[in-house]
Amino acid sequence: MGGRIDFNLHVLTLKAQPVERYELMCEAIFQDIQGPAGVACVMDWVRKVESGELDLADVDGNAWVINITRDKVWFEGLYSQGKGGEVTLSQFKLAVQTYLRFLSDPERKPIEVEFPEH
Repeated sequence: MGGRIDFNLHVLTLKAQPVERYELMCEAIFQDIQGPAGVACVMDWVRKVESGELDLADVDGNAWVINITRDKVWFEGLYSQGKGGEVTLSQFKLAVQTYLRFLSDPERKPIEVEFPEH
């Protein structure tokens, strides 16, 4: 019958296909940020980088290291999931904030937002 339901985090094309260059970011967020407290922790690191308190934040999680600078964010899997997936800080913030909206919804309905190219 119908297709499999995927509750993971993805950036999708208009045809609902995952955009490959964002998949490492999505996996890192989905696997390591598991609730509002995790979002708050990551956003605190983002704030420290944005304010100039830190040039680089290496945020260790259960399965990923999320590297955050003012210009870019990239991801390193702790268990050979991959390395890279560079995105802009604004793209990362939007993804994390959108994921928080999803986690806060008791019905866990899909959320659509326009995702910037840069």
